[in-house]
Amino acid sequence: MPSKLSTRRRRMSYHTILVAVAQDADSHILLEKAVAIARPTGASISLLTLCHEADMCCTYAGPLLADMRHLLHEEAALFLAQLGQRIDYPIAQTYICNGELIDCIVDTCQRQRIELLICGNHYEGFFKRLLSSSGLLIDRTHTDVLLVAL
Repeated sequence: MPSKLSTRRRRMSYHTILVAVAQDADSHILLEKAVAIARPTGASISLLTLCHEADMCCTYAGPLLADMRHLLHEEAALFLAQLGQRIDYPIAQTYICNGELIDCIVDTCQRQRIELLICGNHYEGFFKRLLSSSGLLIDRTHTDVLLVAL
């Protein structure tokens, strides 16, 4: 008797999809791929991005650092909201991560029982960090991963 996993893979139907996006103009391409996969089965789509605050600790201190963090989170939230408005499909959740990208994705995939992770291959910045550890990501998330050429 086939397992649930092997049956799902044959049908290519997913119920929970996570799209990891950089705050970049090309991110809509990833979301469009997710919608094409999700729409036939009514799967839920969530968005995840990284808040770029890594170097701020060296530059800012005290209340200014807190204000900058808040501003960066607002900017990331606005980006995800605008990205979600570009499509005719509901976004179930948005996640704004701090710290290590891989850890954030793994944690989100495990907590939300993500069945498909979609990300792009910019080979710079956000995705360079992701792709340099793609094997680790696949091993740790135990989910299918779709890398989209951008």
